[in-house]
Amino acid sequence: SKQRLRVGLCGAGLGGLAAAIAIARAGCDVTVLEAAAELGEIGAGIQMTPNVSRLLIKWGVSDIIGDDLVQCRYINMRNSDGKIIQRTELVPKTVREFGFPWWVVHRHHLHVGLSEAARRHGVKLVIDARVQDINFETSPVRVRTTKGAEYTFDLLIGSDGLKSVVRKALFPDVTPRAATHNAAYRAIVPYEEMWQKVPESREFGNAIDVWSVDKGYVITYPISGGRDWNVVLSHYFDRPVTDVEENVDMDKVKEYFKNVDPRLKKMIDVIPQSNRWPLLITGPLKSWSSPQKNVVLMGDAAHSMQNHMAQGAATSMEDGAFLGRALAEVVRGVLSLEEAIHVYEKTRMPRAWLKQQASFAMGAMYMYPPPEQNEIRNLQNTSRHVTGPDVNQLSWNLWGAPETLQSVFAYDAEADCDHSVLTYLAEKTPWDRNTGMSEGVERKWVGWFMPEEYVGRITHAKGAKL
Repeated sequence: SKQRLRVGLCGAGLGGLAAAIAIARAGCDVTVLEAAAELGEIGAGIQMTPNVSRLLIKWGVSDIIGDDLVQCRYINMRNSDGKIIQRTELVPKTVREFGFPWWVVHRHHLHVGLSEAARRHGVKLVIDARVQDINFETSPVRVRTTKGAEYTFDLLIGSDGLKSVVRKALFPDVTPRAATHNAAYRAIVPYEEMWQKVPESREFGNAIDVWSVDKGYVITYPISGGRDWNVVLSHYFDRPVTDVEENVDMDKVKEYFKNVDPRLKKMIDVIPQSNRWPLLITGPLKSWSSPQKNVVLMGDAAHSMQNHMAQGAATSMEDGAFLGRALAEVVRGVLSLEEAIHVYEKTRMPRAWLKQQASFAMGAMYMYPPPEQNEIRNLQNTSRHVTGPDVNQLSWNLWGAPETLQSVFAYDAEADCDHSVLTYLAEKTPWDRNTGMSEGVERKWVGWFMPEEYVGRITHAKGAKL
């Protein structure tokens, strides 16, 4: 039967807000509980690849962010000297192929856009609401915050990231891990300051530039409507990094990257301060949900991954979009809540795991030590004879050659959910050997407007009786 679901989300990060929008669009009453005293997002730049830029457009988020979204023209893969060894054309080629932009944006601007879109969709955002207790043994789920506020939800979603309180309640033994000694420095410098101090920096135009270096890489691109220069410096550390380390010694940063392209070295020297960020992996888990299917995980709480494919936040947002469509079927009376969570886990869990593997593989290829780095990887594009229209089809660079990962960059989470729901209904319900129709699929497509006594006529049509 049709119903109005009360859905709570623990965590108002990028994935949580995306999920809140999608679930509100499904017709649910949505409340987001955020532990912080004010909404916001820390960090630097982030890539919104076509698999999620499509969602920002559909939900109106891109209109809110406006010109602070940047569409770069190229992805330039460079060796340590700065020579371009492989190039991916984003405009018009990649945008034309996938039908949606490949944006870069400041995390803060993205978060503001998602927050405002959530409010416009009727989402209730509650700040300073750190969840302390979760009782999910019976439904509805009961939640209590550290300030004593109590909430009840038909479904609670753990969108609270690496240090998830919800995951700890469900799976107390699960801890994100640093699978390697790889970590990342991040920084932002205004372009006006960079151009003044390093005139050579003007040589790098509207592009995502990636330099391969010994035991690491550097990626730079413009954000904030082209006002700021964003940089990520991936490096090897002498021990696993499991938490953010603030205000690192910049002299050590500059020493680590002293042998890079002289232009890039001067740009790194301008960076006033930086933090070291961990690259942690969670799972793969056997389940993302409670036995009662009234609590479920998403995003980094379920499947944090390394950043080498630029898909961490994107995968979280896909989770939210998928959940929204699945819960819409509950609201319509097509699925039960338990069935919706089953479809979500069955479809999204393997997809997230494959993205974790792609991110890890890409990082391993970045971190190849010499001579493999130069002799095998960087010369690959010039040492093979490639035929056909796409010179990137055999590139080692999975991230910079989206043609090799259609399942990632061309992915449509909402369409995937629709297909998964239909597959579930077709497999679960009886089907007619004559017509090939299943009762569940017919009920989903026509049961919402046909009188109950008419539902089944299409499935079991005989001859001219239809």
